Amino acid sequence: MNRHHIFGLRRPRLLRPTIPLTENLSAALLGLLLFALVAWAMSTGNDYDPTERDLPIELQISNARDIAIYTPPLKPWVDPARPVIAGALDLAPYPADILDAEWQPVGRVKRFQAANLFEKINGEAEKFIKQGFVELAYLLLRSNRDDSEIAIELFDQGDLAGSLGVFAEHAAGRNVEESGGVSFFITSAGVIGRVDRYFFRAAGDRGSDAITTKALALVNTFSELSPRAGGAPADGQGTAELPVGFALFHQRLGIPEKDIQFQEENVFQYDFARQFWFADAGIDPEARLFLHIAEDATAAEALINALLAEQRYDYEDVASQGGVSILRHRFLKTYFVVTREDQLVFGLEGLPDSEAAADWLARIRKGLSDEQT
Repeated sequence: MNRHHIFGLRRPRLLRPTIPLTENLSAALLGLLLFALVAWAMSTGNDYDPTERDLPIELQISNARDIAIYTPPLKPWVDPARPVIAGALDLAPYPADILDAEWQPVGRVKRFQAANLFEKINGEAEKFIKQGFVELAYLLLRSNRDDSEIAIELFDQGDLAGSLGVFAEHAAGRNVEESGGVSFFITSAGVIGRVDRYFFRAAGDRGSDAITTKALALVNTFSELSPRAGGAPADGQGTAELPVGFALFHQRLGIPEKDIQFQEENVFQYDFARQFWFADAGIDPEARLFLHIAEDATAAEALINALLAEQRYDYEDVASQGGVSILRHRFLKTYFVVTREDQLVFGLEGLPDSEAAADWLARIRKGLSDEQT
């Protein structure tokens, strides 16, 4: 086998046999600077003056207010092994006949206010609070036939507008029914509805005929909370005067209650548009009437100007006469109509044809004049 040299036999040659004087001087200078820095640090290590390096005591004192941390209130202890006696329970604000021979309470009625609502419906609390939430009453019923359970949540939203606003979010796209002043829809294991200022949800632990039957019975039970059914709210406070928007759409224009909604904020997806009433115009599934009560005529005019300025990004002007502005969507070809009467802003959206707007605007103006007279 042939042998091959791996390393060369020639000795390496230095390419720079000398170090320049500048490099020697710079290295010596850096060494002197490093020595001087270490000497300075060691000589001044104990020369600490807090007045030079720390903030004055006056600036370190915080003027912020103490944040009150929520302390859960004490709750009465209930022995879980002790049978619940229905007659000894305070069921308010639930009607008394929410119980029957089959369905009995598992425990007492639990109440939640805005401060601790997150304990029961964490993640949903803000949705109810922004719609005027006052109190939540929670009750759990159990069937003595098959041990199935149904949880009932009764939300006091303060007024009719609050309950309508919450219910509209739940009922979007649902087939809403109305019975005895109660607007509701049946779910796979319960019922969701509203009556007067109350919004309620009932959810069973399973889907069964017994739970569906009880859900329908709850609709009749909660109808007692409606003043029009001859009853009064369970707390005895009575019902306040109907809001202007609801009275106009329901009483003067004859629109069913289930077709009326209230939106507290982010109306038309604009943060400046708040507290609008909506109603199904019966013209097209997408067409709706709307009404807003501003503080005064100046605020109403400013709101219309802001709405038109934003809508013109997607709409084109069709007509503007007599204080009525008509716009058409560039792609959907639907119409948006808006006008005002003093501090009232009203109109229609989603119209397939602008000719229907004149009749509805006239009906709204007549309804408003009837209210004033």
